Amino acid sequence: MGRLGSANGRNGRNGRNGRNGRNGRNGRDGANLSGVSSDGQVASTLISTFEGITHSWDSSKRRPDQRSGHSGDLHSVTQPSNVLAGFERYEDFFQDHIVDYNIDALFAPLTLNEGEHVVLGAASAEHAVFTIQRPSPTGAASDVGALNTRLARQMKWVKSAAAARDERLDEILVQQTDTLSFFAALVGLDESRTPWTIALLEAVLRFGTYIEMPMKLHFNAARPCQMSSIVQPVIQPPTHGGFPSGHALEAYAVATLLYGLVENSGFEGNGGQSQFNALKAFDASDRGSGGDRCESGQHAQEQLLLMRLAARIAENRTVAGVHFPADSFVGAGMGLAIGEYLVNVLSGKATSAAYSMSFQRDCERPSLFCADFRHDTLAVHAPAESPIARVNGAINLGQAHGSPILREIWARARVEMSTPSFE
Repeated sequence: MGRLGSANGRNGRNGRNGRNGRNGRNGRDGANLSGVSSDGQVASTLISTFEGITHSWDSSKRRPDQRSGHSGDLHSVTQPSNVLAGFERYEDFFQDHIVDYNIDALFAPLTLNEGEHVVLGAASAEHAVFTIQRPSPTGAASDVGALNTRLARQMKWVKSAAAARDERLDEILVQQTDTLSFFAALVGLDESRTPWTIALLEAVLRFGTYIEMPMKLHFNAARPCQMSSIVQPVIQPPTHGGFPSGHALEAYAVATLLYGLVENSGFEGNGGQSQFNALKAFDASDRGSGGDRCESGQHAQEQLLLMRLAARIAENRTVAGVHFPADSFVGAGMGLAIGEYLVNVLSGKATSAAYSMSFQRDCERPSLFCADFRHDTLAVHAPAESPIARVNGAINLGQAHGSPILREIWARARVEMSTPSFE
């Protein structure tokens, strides 16, 4: 499964229909760390990203010698099933469609109700994976007008973010078509060593586009440059609506999936049915005197840096002048919800959390319209004052543990992302 080969970044999908896919955000050619024509610019962006998300570097801190639970995963993947063996003989184009079909089957169709809620449901559960309430119109204003009025109040943060354009320009340019390179630098993704992990991440990116585009059309929200010519974005603004931010949704979904693959500290509860909680990644944030602390005395930093990286990718879209902070809040909430649900399903857990967001209250916390979007905004205010609400264990997964192919891919990805003993 050669997933990342050339230098074309997003030139991977053109929709959901093939190699040239989606004009391919993080397509098949997504991680260009070295040895390809774009590596100079990517390396430059990795330097500025490193400086932006790594607040301290203690040389005594490293990953745990061996992540618990991987021995069972390793035992289960020694021999592929007949189904997976057949799957491996398919060319990449058709493998993508098979994985996409099985991921789509885990979710109910997106519900778009004019003036009410947007709901992404689980395939066989009463509770939704993610719910957002559309703002109620006031007076003669339309629903779209009510949303745009709230977004316009965030122009001050778009203005202040523009001060970072010179520093982040290379990041902004590369991240138009490639965000996987940034995650690859953080956790060591490689087409020969981690092909199953990359296959999962690419599928999540495709699913993100599949879900976000109908929402963008439904909300039909303006971008900053449509409200003021002074914004002068540094990249060509996309033609579709800005709410929610697709970059934020996809970055947080990828970060959450990787968190579930590389760490066990995100699991809580009783025994083997312990539920994965994506928000536990923020437990390692630099609040109080803890600095870059991690749970259980371990020195792994992935969970913190993964979320900081996702936030920086989202922030860069506001710096570029193509998104409001509220776009990123909703994208982040939905990305966390999708990623957490997938980790719980593929790990065989009994339950998962339901996420929701509401923006009916103006400038009374919690409100996603009254704060600038940053990692610290989520970390400091999560969960009590965060605009993102999470109900633990609300979704009964029952038998919805994914297809055999997805479970085998997940098990192999877990082994790929394990760390051998340093002894």
